[in-house]
Amino acid sequence: MMKKLVVFLILVTASVLSAPAFAQNGVVVSQTEIDEASVPRIYLGQSRVLNGVNLPEDSAVRKAFEEKLLGQSGEQLKRHWAKLKFTGRATPLNELNGDDAVLEYVLNNPQGIGYISDKSKVTDKLNIIATF
Repeated sequence: MMKKLVVFLILVTASVLSAPAFAQNGVVVSQTEIDEASVPRIYLGQSRVLNGVNLPEDSAVRKAFEEKLLGQSGEQLKRHWAKLKFTGRATPLNELNGDDAVLEYVLNNPQGIGYISDKSKVTDKLNIIATF
């Protein structure tokens, strides 16, 4: 019985320690104040209130953002955007290489919105719209 308990505790500890470092640290930022409900509409091409940018497809932060705030997988979003592009209703969002590029874009574009992995990088010039 004691061996099983020790193994169980080791497994639980390992799973907690292997949790992604960005969990609950990812944030959506913009110079404009909008409500969190607007974020999915922007990133699904249903609203042109702000110009969104993405991180690269293989980014763990992008995957977390898509799943937690948009409620879709990368493949689902790829199909969604392909349909929008084909019908001419929207063009895919630009991809930037990392947090620093996203922050620079949003700081230089008052109508920009983006997400980054590290909340501590956000300055007082930006609004945190949502966390994930």
